[in-house]
Amino acid sequence: MNIANTLVAMIHDRVGDTLASFLAGGDNPFFIKPSDTLLGQLEDLAVTTPRVSAGFIGDIAVTSVSGLVGRLRAAGADAGKVLDQVRDALRGQLPFRVKSGGANPPGGAIEGLVGLLETEAQDIRDAATAFQQRIDTILQGLAKPGQADAGASVARVKQILGSDISTLIPLATLANSMRGLQNVADVPHGIEQGLLAYFFSGDGYKTVDSESVVAPVHLSDLESIAAGLVSVGPGPDVRLNRAPLKQIKGLVTTATAEQYLRDTIRVIVESAYDALRGFGDAAKGTGRYGTVVSKLKARKPKPADQEAVVSKFVTWFRGFSSMAESGAMRAVEVGTQGVSEFQTNPLVAAAAGAFAGAVARKIAQDAFLSLMTDELAKV
Repeated sequence: MNIANTLVAMIHDRVGDTLASFLAGGDNPFFIKPSDTLLGQLEDLAVTTPRVSAGFIGDIAVTSVSGLVGRLRAAGADAGKVLDQVRDALRGQLPFRVKSGGANPPGGAIEGLVGLLETEAQDIRDAATAFQQRIDTILQGLAKPGQADAGASVARVKQILGSDISTLIPLATLANSMRGLQNVADVPHGIEQGLLAYFFSGDGYKTVDSESVVAPVHLSDLESIAAGLVSVGPGPDVRLNRAPLKQIKGLVTTATAEQYLRDTIRVIVESAYDALRGFGDAAKGTGRYGTVVSKLKARKPKPADQEAVVSKFVTWFRGFSSMAESGAMRAVEVGTQGVSEFQTNPLVAAAAGAFAGAVARKIAQDAFLSLMTDELAKV
């Protein structure tokens, strides 16, 4: 058994199950409870940080995953019961909760997918073929019947990603979570365009809040980022002029496999989620994000006041995103602490943490946008 890949699959299944539950109409696992309206806080110049309670629902368990993994190594062919214990312990470490109505379910779709690569009982070539066939079946759930280009777009995304299991697993997890939902047909095209922008655009992939995710090869071309000017929304031109510390940090980043892996996973999750949930394009003023920005501006007649409230909105939008992302990534780190298979393979750890963090940031953004939309509708 490849313990590292199995643990990564377990993490993806846990995150994917939570995402699927939310997208199907369940409660958002990330909560934001303001002491007074967020709209009022945004428009109050004296308030610089939000007065809220926020975070993931549920407590994180403290079961030792590393100790169970040690027993898993020793169990060999009789690992079934120990594997269940590892799965339950790892699920308990992550800040994602699924309303299962009882005991945790057995191994999920991604764990089963990774299990196809086990070659102890089959030929390596047969294992690879079975894995690719299962991947194709899962990904076809993103292609809406009757939409001519959807299947071709899925195929092009696979070609861009190649045969790297670390990027195919997040894609398969998203596809499995989004299967059959409204707007799912927009997802393959969104991912394709996002990856192409990341690899071929000098400014990289632009997130909904106009943050740039840039391939290391293009970092020297980021004149706009170096100037600290980032477009934040539609309507009268409002630009957020702030020290771009995160982006400038990237200017000295070397091209490493881990950097590309983290970036690629983030672009996949960001573009897929934005397409499915109608986040839209901030620069064009479309979608849920653009609508909130437009309504915030419409409440302020003076351009300077518009700039102030939108700048604050973007800062808080990114703040909730970072809060959720850091919590999820820390949980993965803690949950796998002491597991030697992760410590000796940084790409495996990077894949698990990057996916959990990226999904967490999008769920938090969704919670913030929903709350702002509701509050703006009441005034």
